[in-house]
Amino acid sequence: MTKLMSLVFFLSFKLGFLTKPPGICKLHCRQDECITFNQQRVDFNTAEKACRDSNGELLTFQSEMDKKMLDSVSKDWFGNFWMGLRLPAGACSNLSAPLRGYEWTSGNNGKMFIPGFINWESSTELCSQQCISLSVHRKWTEKLCSDKTDGFLCKANLKDACMAHTLPGAVVFQSSESCKNGPCEHFCNDVRGGFACSCFKGFIPDSSKPRSCKKHCAEERCQKVCEGNMDSSCSCPDGYIEDENFCVDINECASNWCQQMCKNTFGSYECSCREGFVPSTNGKCIIKAEDDKQWSLYLFTQIKHFY
Repeated sequence: MTKLMSLVFFLSFKLGFLTKPPGICKLHCRQDECITFNQQRVDFNTAEKACRDSNGELLTFQSEMDKKMLDSVSKDWFGNFWMGLRLPAGACSNLSAPLRGYEWTSGNNGKMFIPGFINWESSTELCSQQCISLSVHRKWTEKLCSDKTDGFLCKANLKDACMAHTLPGAVVFQSSESCKNGPCEHFCNDVRGGFACSCFKGFIPDSSKPRSCKKHCAEERCQKVCEGNMDSSCSCPDGYIEDENFCVDINECASNWCQQMCKNTFGSYECSCREGFVPSTNGKCIIKAEDDKQWSLYLFTQIKHFY
């Protein structure tokens, strides 16, 4: 049994299951330039926007400094990460050209590159919207831009570039811990005096466990939240019902969950009582006593937590 557990541990380590938790942003700087290693599963456009939001851009390989920057983080990552190379819309890849017709997102139209760094994974001509991911073995892999890779690499000149990636609604913890200890369920950024936990799209911090995240939709209709690549892992937040690839808000008021007045909200509902009544339990209202000083109208909101 001990040998079996050791084998499982070894294989898990080799496959990357025991490496740094998802959502980590690590910063490496050389002189005045920095590169951020972002372990967050997103599509190409989301990665490009995240880099620009931190006043940077997806990492390109147009100078020796770019290569040196990558060398500084090569031991810290695994899998495939978006880099700043994209096939123009409506174009097909050209296998006879060094960059195959792909263009740098920096806007130099693919004219500048380091020849020795080009290392294509396959030799198949493609005509769909393709973007390039880089593997730990320095292989360039063509993927649909809508696919999600293991993360992305940004180049910036800000030493607080990782802090710029903190998502809205982040919860900051003053602590001696850091992100390397994996304190957050989804996304973690080291900040001065502690760390900040935030959640991927479709999630919000769980108020009862702020280091964790729960599914959330702030509209009547949202796309299902997927936590993996299999359809079976896609589901809806509480208060929503699945409708093919979408989640639709349940109108609890239509089911008479409130005795008197009901207001449907996204993912929940609110019960209230008419004048002369006060709320009881389970959405019920009872007659208000003459000496009762409570509000004549009281909102009772049933909040469901995702676990």
